Amino acid sequence: MRRVSWGDLGLSAGFAAMGLVWIAGAREMPMWERETPGPGWLPLAFGVLLVGLSAAAALQALIWPAAAPEGGGSVRKPLLVLGATLAAVLGLELIGFLPAVFLMLLVLFVLAERKALLPSLLAALGVSAALHLIFVTWLGVPLPAGPFGG
Repeated sequence: MRRVSWGDLGLSAGFAAMGLVWIAGAREMPMWERETPGPGWLPLAFGVLLVGLSAAAALQALIWPAAAPEGGGSVRKPLLVLGATLAAVLGLELIGFLPAVFLMLLVLFVLAERKALLPSLLAALGVSAALHLIFVTWLGVPLPAGPFGG
C-alpha cells in the first residue's frame, strides 16, 4: 500500500528551512564586487536550489508516494545529512567556507555513508580543493574565509 510519508515531508521541510537560512545569511553579504560574484552569491544560489529541490521532493512525496519499506526505514542517515548540512551553514562565517564544507563532507562520508577514514579524508580534501580552485582561483569569488584566512 502506498501512502504519504510524513517523514519525507518533514525532511523536505527541514531542508527547505535550511535553504532559507542560507538565503537569509546571503542577504547580509555583498552579491557582486565589480564584475565578479561576491561572497553572498554562492550561499544565495545554494539556498535557492535547496528550497526548490525540497519543494520538488515534497511535491513528489504527495503526488507519487513511495511504498512503505519492509524493514521499517531508519531516520539515522537523513538526520545526519540534515545535521551536517546545518552545521556547515552555521559554521560558514565562524570557520570559513572551505573548512565548513570539508568537515561536512568528512562527516557525511564517515558517519552517513560509513566509508573508511583515509578515503573519506582524501575525497573531502579533493572536493574542497576543487571548490577553492574553481571559485576562488578561477572565478575570483571571495568566499567566507573565517579565522584561517583565504
